[in-house]
Amino acid sequence: MAQMDETTIPQDLLTSIVHHGANVESFSLRPLSQPSPIARPALVKRHTSRGQHYLPDQTFLGTPPTTPPESPQALEAAPETLPPFQISKAKSILIIVNLAGISFLNTMGSGVLISALPRIADDLSLDPGYLLWPASVYALAAGCLLLVFGAVADVIGAKLVWVTGSFLYVVFTVAVGLSRTGIQIILFRVFLGAAISMCLPTAVSIITNTFPRGTWRNIAFASNGMGQPLGYATGLVLGGVFTDTIGWRWTYYVSAMINFAISVSAIWVLPSVYRPSDEKPWNRRLVEDIDWVGACVLSTALGILLYVLATTTSSYHQLSEVQNIVLLIVSIVLLMLFPLYMKYQVKHHRPALIPNKLWKNAAFTTICIAVFLCWASLNAIEYFTTL
Repeated sequence: MAQMDETTIPQDLLTSIVHHGANVESFSLRPLSQPSPIARPALVKRHTSRGQHYLPDQTFLGTPPTTPPESPQALEAAPETLPPFQISKAKSILIIVNLAGISFLNTMGSGVLISALPRIADDLSLDPGYLLWPASVYALAAGCLLLVFGAVADVIGAKLVWVTGSFLYVVFTVAVGLSRTGIQIILFRVFLGAAISMCLPTAVSIITNTFPRGTWRNIAFASNGMGQPLGYATGLVLGGVFTDTIGWRWTYYVSAMINFAISVSAIWVLPSVYRPSDEKPWNRRLVEDIDWVGACVLSTALGILLYVLATTTSSYHQLSEVQNIVLLIVSIVLLMLFPLYMKYQVKHHRPALIPNKLWKNAAFTTICIAVFLCWASLNAIEYFTTL
């Protein structure tokens, strides 16, 4: 067969090159008896039932390679977010059960505490002025550390943080049941709040990176949210039953047993959504890619504010005390400085914990307000049930 002129490109080959997005200048036409150069696969957008994904075009000119070639252009065109996993229905159900189970146990412990609080106060000689502290410090610790552990999970992986928090929740749940003084139960409730703050934000990350938009993701979020009020209601009932029979401590022991089973199964059930970086090792990313200053400022401000509010629950007259006034002013000043610091971080292209532009997103802001009001009403119900 006569050799073709390299400067002449047949129309059908030109059409194929243009159709598959190959670089025309990278081709040199050779005799058909010789292998022709391989076109680097272009990343093309495909519309599927699972959404838009960038996938490598598998159409090659000549002999297809055994492994897909890599190029800087292809890596740059890759999506920033992880594509949803291809999982079976059975595993999807197990993932939802694991995540919703911890959400259920989270509020069940609070329900048990509220219903059994009079008996707990008598058994542990808890001062009446600190009667609501076991419930208050739990929410205080969890709320202050949510953003911190969410940022850490982005670096070292959501599954690792979730499983670690879940096992710590088992340990401190047992510790609450073994408490012998009022100070001990308050401290262990603080550690419980820190442990659950490792599970709540990472559960959202696992759901969004596991299930595509649609029915399964909606079911996962609904189940995870439903577990909280359902767990609280169950805790109120079981707390009363166990307190009048075998004792309030056994509610925490049983909860720890269920939690342990969930934690062990999560090691195999939950998918890993860790996103490694070729540029930095994880320990360097942990230092450089997290806004630690912003996290400390916001956590300190919220912690001080919640402390002042907790101290005034027994009597609003305590708000007039000098130390509470000073702490309240400090917390307000820190909360006002936080958005200014976020603006500074964004302006200098540094990590920002919550960029100010995020609040311009109507959906995000609306959800935050709705969650705030829902939890405010739920906590109010908790306190009224103790009267």
